[in-house]
Amino acid sequence: MELSILLLGQMLSMMLMILMGFAAVKTKLVKSSQSSVISALTLYIIVPCVVIDSFQIEFSAEKMKGLLLAAGFAVLMHVLFIVVVELLGKKWNMSPIEKASVIYSNGGNIIIPLVSALLGQEQVFYCCAFIMVQTFFFWTHTVGLIGGKTQVSVKKILGNPNVIAIVIGLMLFFTNTKLPKVLGNTVSSMGGIVGPVCMLMIGMIMADADLKRVFLSGRNWLVCAGRLLFCPALMILVLWISKVTVTIPFGKDVLLILFLAIAAPVAATVTQMASLFHNHEEQAGAVNVMSVILSILTMPVMVAFYQKIL
Repeated sequence: MELSILLLGQMLSMMLMILMGFAAVKTKLVKSSQSSVISALTLYIIVPCVVIDSFQIEFSAEKMKGLLLAAGFAVLMHVLFIVVVELLGKKWNMSPIEKASVIYSNGGNIIIPLVSALLGQEQVFYCCAFIMVQTFFFWTHTVGLIGGKTQVSVKKILGNPNVIAIVIGLMLFFTNTKLPKVLGNTVSSMGGIVGPVCMLMIGMIMADADLKRVFLSGRNWLVCAGRLLFCPALMILVLWISKVTVTIPFGKDVLLILFLAIAAPVAATVTQMASLFHNHEEQAGAVNVMSVILSILTMPVMVAFYQKIL
């Protein structure tokens, strides 16, 4: 329960940062379209710095096992979500955008700053397993779902800035290599601004949305319930049945980080792909905004259930 309260406090703090970005656009200090510049800087510079910095820890067998556990469960949960949502999607006549919005969470821009602030920079290390697995599914399953392309985009997977940063980080981790002090401090300082920058960017994007229209859509509520409540609940059920958090000594702590990623709002990449393939772009943006707002309440509640049940 204590972690849920801390999480709520952190989510409220992040929401205030989002409101600053929102207010900056509404008062015409900046334009909503300028968020794309911040998005590019975040994607190509800031988040990779956070990832590399998270690997600047001493190599140990336990950390390696934790990373493999997180990666294994990330694969399992993505496959399970895809299968279950596909079955439910037929019953509820869900569009490709609605399916993708339920399946894929924002394990980067939201979770990295959240984990860093809540659990410490070292714990971002385990987020990387989720990011790498999700990147693979983004450029295979999601592209096929939204764009109708079934081929695997190896170039997009390997060229993803986060994947490149993870590969560099893993090399440093396995060889127990530390970055030179000046470079290490630079990378750490750049990574330190990820939270405020990401939240300002989200606020700037939200300022262009018709929030009244967003919240009046029943389909949007259905998708957000699937993303913020059903998917985290399904993971709790899998963990409860498998007893992994009991049988593996460090399992509960490592999988908590994965759980935070799965309980997060809709992935921004879904909106970007909707725009790229001209497929229900407006709904994708609306669901994204709505899920971010609702997650302030749902994430602490779901974490409380995680701690109570497991």
